[in-house]
Amino acid sequence: MRGERGPPLLSDDDNCGVGTVYDPETDRLVVALNGPPHVFEGTSGLCLGVLPHHDQPTYGAAVAPGGRVVTETIDGIRRVTDLRTLTRLAEHSTRTCRGWSAPVGRLPGDPVLTCRSYVRGDRWGTALVDTTTMKDVARVRTPFGGGPAFHSAAPRPNALEWVGVLAEGDDQRGYGPAQLLHFTREGARLIDEAPARRVGPAQRSLPGIVRLSFLTNDWLYTEGARRPHQAIHLPTGARRACPLDDKTSQNGLMIDRRAVSVLDLDSGDTAPLYPGEAPEEGRDVQSISPDGQTVLVSTPEALEWWSVTR
Repeated sequence: MRGERGPPLLSDDDNCGVGTVYDPETDRLVVALNGPPHVFEGTSGLCLGVLPHHDQPTYGAAVAPGGRVVTETIDGIRRVTDLRTLTRLAEHSTRTCRGWSAPVGRLPGDPVLTCRSYVRGDRWGTALVDTTTMKDVARVRTPFGGGPAFHSAAPRPNALEWVGVLAEGDDQRGYGPAQLLHFTREGARLIDEAPARRVGPAQRSLPGIVRLSFLTNDWLYTEGARRPHQAIHLPTGARRACPLDDKTSQNGLMIDRRAVSVLDLDSGDTAPLYPGEAPEEGRDVQSISPDGQTVLVSTPEALEWWSVTR
């Protein structure tokens, strides 16, 4: 890997690049610092304004079809904003929902979807939800042994599908194996089972999987008491030991900010991001473009675009 430094985009005294995302459809770059998220024209670097109604710090952002961006602020509010007009299209609380996705051309209007997961009695219910109407798009109820359980779900970005995890038990009596299921309109398919792991002085039994997120359309990241954390290729079932859930391009290049390196999920190869060069003190990789050709780097003084050569 080798890079070429571009012009600074934005300066901030305390922090640069808490949440960044680029939309190639509109050539818009969204950068969230301590204040409102700023919107830039990606080609020229010209600042076009800020996203409205973002009074709290923004820690998550994702692009959606039709020139839209989905943001999540620290107060638990998720908003959908038009990147061309900088107008708010929808918002709702995330207290009962996790994750988001935006399947292209799957439903009228390309709705942004999220996941809802709950346990009632001896049933685990999990569903895809339209964030505009808050109505279920697809739902599955799966029986289990009853009683307390840890559960979560994550939507697949490019399809009306989602993945959920269920581990029976609680913090007092310990957890059993975590079952990972792939949900479609046809039903549920078990794709992984992670055993619980005893940790800490009290040797509490914790779920093998507690968090799910899609790194790309096909690569699913799973994190929990199981070591090492795993990335699973949903179409083939291939597995990769994954250092952490970090910024990933759609062609499967994942930034490992701790090691200042790049992991190729498809091959499992890693390469340093700055070969033959001592990284500048305070430099941090914030994001990678969808095509894997550029990365956004922050320094104590500025945000910079770097080109990437594989």
